[in-house]
Amino acid sequence: MPDDLFGDPHPPTERPLRKRRAREEDQRTIPQRITDCARFADLYTLTRVLEDARPRPRGGRRAHYPPYIYLVFLAVRGVFGSARGTAGHLQHPSVWHEIKKGVAEHLGNDEAARLPELGPSRNHWQHAQRTLLIPRLDGLNAAYQTLALRQALNQGLLPPGAPRSWSHPQRHQLLVGDGTVAKAPTLATAPYTVDETTGEIRRRRLDPAAWTQTEGGGTRVRGTKFIVFSARHTGYLRRVLISYRHVPHRHPGGEAAAATEAVTDLLGHPDAAGCLGLVYDGALRGTHRDTIQRRGRLLINKQHEGLTPIPLHTLDFPRCRHELWAVGGRVAERIWCEDGTSAFTPLPITRLQRRGEHTHRWYHQITIPCPHGPHHHREPVGITTTPGERAPGQSDLERKFHRAEHLVPIPPNTYTHDEIYSHRDDAESVFTQFDRHLWNGRLIAFGAEAQSLVMLGFLLAQNATSAARHQEDPTPQQP
Repeated sequence: MPDDLFGDPHPPTERPLRKRRAREEDQRTIPQRITDCARFADLYTLTRVLEDARPRPRGGRRAHYPPYIYLVFLAVRGVFGSARGTAGHLQHPSVWHEIKKGVAEHLGNDEAARLPELGPSRNHWQHAQRTLLIPRLDGLNAAYQTLALRQALNQGLLPPGAPRSWSHPQRHQLLVGDGTVAKAPTLATAPYTVDETTGEIRRRRLDPAAWTQTEGGGTRVRGTKFIVFSARHTGYLRRVLISYRHVPHRHPGGEAAAATEAVTDLLGHPDAAGCLGLVYDGALRGTHRDTIQRRGRLLINKQHEGLTPIPLHTLDFPRCRHELWAVGGRVAERIWCEDGTSAFTPLPITRLQRRGEHTHRWYHQITIPCPHGPHHHREPVGITTTPGERAPGQSDLERKFHRAEHLVPIPPNTYTHDEIYSHRDDAESVFTQFDRHLWNGRLIAFGAEAQSLVMLGFLLAQNATSAARHQEDPTPQQP
């Protein structure tokens, strides 16, 4: 029997350990991270979004701080997870001196000299957040995605000219995405509560963006859902967070639809041409695979456990006959036993083909072992054809066969799939860091717009450290 292209999965006890223990030089102190934010060039580039949208001055008092200072504040808040703590540190002379050094590096000494003696207070920040940042949130998000993609390219991620292997994509050629529920700033679900003993009525502040949701482990959490996409090399502090998306309550299609919309927008960007696909969890199903894989990218995720085997074809040859079924994401042959029972044997895949320019198609080249000699068969995978894409009556929809759900380019329960899908732990790591950096583990703002700024500040702080680490050592460390 020929070897399978994707290999047999290793037992859990025999899988190699890829993660190494962190060393002292892999750590980043709080002062270092503040310096990383102050020297992060993308913060000053993002200022164009704020300056281009600002109305012309009509007299009145001049702003105490220029707009870019509030982007620096936003990124530093992504380190502390608290606006009060950020304001307190920026009003310390030594910390503010580091901020001014970063301003001088990018905007010149004269601009740094014009800044006040101390950083903005919490009141300054709240006013700027309400009047300057939130009204321009969409522009900031779009500009951030472009800058993050350029940072990824600069750090060797998603390289457009690198060798490609669709059957064995490398870690730095893939995006990793996942969704999380960030805990609401308050547990209150009603605007008022009444003490049954005293009759006292207490007012509770509600978060308009929060609702009770179920996470992957079955835990019920009240909060706001976000989706984050990232790319990374091996080693510590090598991740670049590319973009994020807020998932509104009762969004049509839920997290899966929002993630598909976000990733198709991301993959359509010119700087994402080197991305080979997306690693996601089981929230995405066949419909979402079809959307992404029609655009020529892979979607590597789990196969739904509730799927039953589906008959595909019966191939008749002069001296033999073979029944092909879709089982576990790939083509298998049904073998009949002497006692009348049957079993499914996965057929070896010798090649994964991608065809097309604008709308793509994926195929498995399969070898069917036979006592009379092996047979070769090509089976479409990953795309559910519609009427007009095949001969009349032969499309998948007309046959009521959801091909993208049952047959995937890189099938589960193979060595390659296990190797690639293990990278999804990156998304869990991102959300763990996000939860830990928040004060008391809860969002520090009310409303979707202000909470989106919390996520944006966290992403900026993470990318600032990644850029600084890359500048210090451009060579990715091996595990």
